[in-house]
Amino acid sequence: MNNFNVHTVADQLATDEEQLTEAIREEAFSLNVMRFTPGDEDPMHAHDEEEIYFIDSGTATLVTEDESIAVEPGDVVHLSPGTEHQFTDFEDTFVTTVVYAPAESAHHDH
Repeated sequence: MNNFNVHTVADQLATDEEQLTEAIREEAFSLNVMRFTPGDEDPMHAHDEEEIYFIDSGTATLVTEDESIAVEPGDVVHLSPGTEHQFTDFEDTFVTTVVYAPAESAHHDH
């Protein structure tokens, strides 16, 4: 069994002055916790894997090449492989958990 508390991990990210950490890695998927604060930048990028975002706290805008949506706690967003995207407009502390399937390639930043 793998288990952790997202908010505990996010607090550790704040202490370490980091924006993301990989919490679980298996062959079929990997899971990262990401934390942003107002003024942070998440550059436009894409991944080769399926992505599922679970919004844990804060609000932001998720921008893709086709649309922009506001996200808030409780929201779940799926992005297909190769979808260019970025989070912007962070309000408060924004924490999201993202699952990559299969596991995220090592050559990506997040």
